[in-house]
Amino acid sequence: MKTSNKLSRGDYDIAYQFTAGNPPCLVFCAGFNSNMQGNKATALEQYCQSTGQAYVRFDYQGHGDSDGDFGDGCISTWLGDVLGIIDEVAEGDVILIGSSMGGWLALLAALRRPERVRGLVLLACAADMTRHYDARIQGLAIQNDSLGRAFYSAPNRYDDQQPYRVYQHLLDDGSQYSLLDRNIKLDIPVHLIHGILDDVVPWQRSQQVMEQLTSKDVHLHLVKNGDHRLSTASNLELLTSILAQMLKVY
Repeated sequence: MKTSNKLSRGDYDIAYQFTAGNPPCLVFCAGFNSNMQGNKATALEQYCQSTGQAYVRFDYQGHGDSDGDFGDGCISTWLGDVLGIIDEVAEGDVILIGSSMGGWLALLAALRRPERVRGLVLLACAADMTRHYDARIQGLAIQNDSLGRAFYSAPNRYDDQQPYRVYQHLLDDGSQYSLLDRNIKLDIPVHLIHGILDDVVPWQRSQQVMEQLTSKDVHLHLVKNGDHRLSTASNLELLTSILAQMLKVY
């Protein structure tokens, strides 16, 4: 059974879809400027419905169907949303599935909820994303929105190809969450999936994550023709086969 609801985060509510089922609960963390209506999020819901697995997909503040202003959001805000879903919506053990920025948030959430998070699947993991934005915004003029908040208008290769805003507040806040300059102390199964043709987050970023993880159960899956989205039928089949393997030994 699937239910739609909103979770109060104080000043705003975040939208989520919950599918009741067997533990562990799979939780999908979408990417920056993405939402729970994407191919991966909905494909995972179909997979969980067919296998009887518990599942949650949701939107961060300022994304999709959730409340709040996108310009107010940052890593602290969206990490809080992930933790809220783990604490108040998911039941029992959790496996986090994170895409791009969602992969970074999944790692951060796992470090903060080690008693709940029992595994990670990270697609095109954008760990330390804000540290790498300098190259992408180089040469772009800084602008101010109607509320006086500074932002850069960054090119967008996907969806409607409309530029999206990278706020200075996001870049400043993200610096406190760097992971790749230290050991990532997790002792759980981690699967990293990355496309060789990814022109947004290079596949070497996932390799860096693998090297920094202290867990001995870490696997890097490189997809020869995969791009940043990793949402083709074969990509989704790889994702669900990895999940089936993890659930089999759970």
